[in-house]
Amino acid sequence: MNKQNKKIAQEKRRIEREKAEKKAKVVNLLKFWVPVVAVVVVVIVLIWAVATSGGSSSKGTDGTEAASQTTESQASGTQSSDSQTEAATLNTETDTVAENGDKVNIDYTGYMDGEKFEGGSTDGQGTDLVLGSGSYIDGFEDGVVGHKVGETFDLNLKFPDDYKTNTELAGKDVTFEVTLNGVYK
Repeated sequence: MNKQNKKIAQEKRRIEREKAEKKAKVVNLLKFWVPVVAVVVVVIVLIWAVATSGGSSSKGTDGTEAASQTTESQASGTQSSDSQTEAATLNTETDTVAENGDKVNIDYTGYMDGEKFEGGSTDGQGTDLVLGSGSYIDGFEDGVVGHKVGETFDLNLKFPDDYKTNTELAGKDVTFEVTLNGVYK
């Protein structure tokens, strides 16, 4: 009987070792895959958040874009430019002149027929813009080029006939009162 008890005890230990090995494999897999899945979920949430926010900082209080017509390709160009100028500081010296390709900070208010139009203002919050990025209606960015920091000026522009963001503005003449707050250098 002693030999039989010994064999039974050995079999139990073997089964316990196999269970422990299987458990160790599962734990190792979880140690790898849980963080990977967590990162994937975070990335998906961030992509969703950016996609649903519209990616533009020039929105009015009703969520309509004023002069901004950012497309996905333009947004990605602006994002890469943002990462390049992240370390840059906002230069507010009044002798600084805005040039094409500069990242600037501006405030603006849009007027149609002498009246402010909804969604056409930064409401004094300022917004960053890369001059030459094509993210605003034709003439807006070119109209900022050449102005000095601290200057307030008017841009007389026309929204495109096919402007889809706010069809009430499509094809309309507007004036933007713009203040150049600074240039990132």
